[in-house]
Amino acid sequence: MSALTIILCIWAMVALCAVLFIRGATARVERPTKSTESRPARFSIAE
Repeated sequence: MSALTIILCIWAMVALCAVLFIRGATARVERPTKSTESRPARFSIAE
């Protein structure tokens, strides 16, 4: 393998690691679901 091929492979590996690191470091925002559990009940079961 030539020196240029080795340098390109190393740069490709560094770029892949950077992409995977950035994807793993980003915050995941969960959207609130529109279920009935998110709202408080109007009447309690204990009453």
